[in-house]
Amino acid sequence: MRGRSRILLCSTATVAAALALPVHQAAAAEPSPGCAQVRVVTVRGTLEPQSGSLLLTPLAKQIAQESGRAATVTELEYPASMAPDSAVRGVENLTALVNQAATECPDQQLVLLGYSQGARVIGNTLSARAALTDAAATRIDAVALFGSPLFNGAEPYNRGNYDPALSGTGPLPLGAIGEFTDRTRSYCHAADRVCQGGDPAAGFGNALSYGHFAYFVNDYRGQAATFVREQLGS
Repeated sequence: MRGRSRILLCSTATVAAALALPVHQAAAAEPSPGCAQVRVVTVRGTLEPQSGSLLLTPLAKQIAQESGRAATVTELEYPASMAPDSAVRGVENLTALVNQAATECPDQQLVLLGYSQGARVIGNTLSARAALTDAAATRIDAVALFGSPLFNGAEPYNRGNYDPALSGTGPLPLGAIGEFTDRTRSYCHAADRVCQGGDPAAGFGNALSYGHFAYFVNDYRGQAATFVREQLGS
């Protein structure tokens, strides 16, 4: 009996000691020391150089400077060519980039800028929500698109002198980007056949319309900079 009593007492003491141990919660992801507070990602148009979008890179640098925070500009690596799989590869790369950024820099604010084919890449990425982690979706604070082939004339986030009765050469269904609607602006010039009723069969020929280059001279980039600044709380 004494032996059994000792075993019972020892077992009881062991359980009590275990219950008294503090429970350690899983640590939250710590941001990398190299994380910028704001990251502006540009997705260039067809045939624009990988070294920087002629339309978007100046805007990205302006946004980074005006944010008043540690900011960086990233040019998405993808073909930006007329090859059939160019935009597909862009979506794959952008999805991976955004998901990785949310993991490595959980407090970083993300801004996505897209022109022409680059706007298609961003639109298709946002509409394929299941491929984005919840953390990544939360960190996307602002999106600005110019001359998007996915332009749907009925979307509430559209801006410009476009005709709402017309859409792009391959428009997304209404509401396709869901939760990102309030964080997005899509700029379309009335003379841009890419976002205003161009012939899908004409392909790159639509991009040769005057309106598709109007974004270099009109004030839409300035409007986008203001929108992004407000979204970032700058």
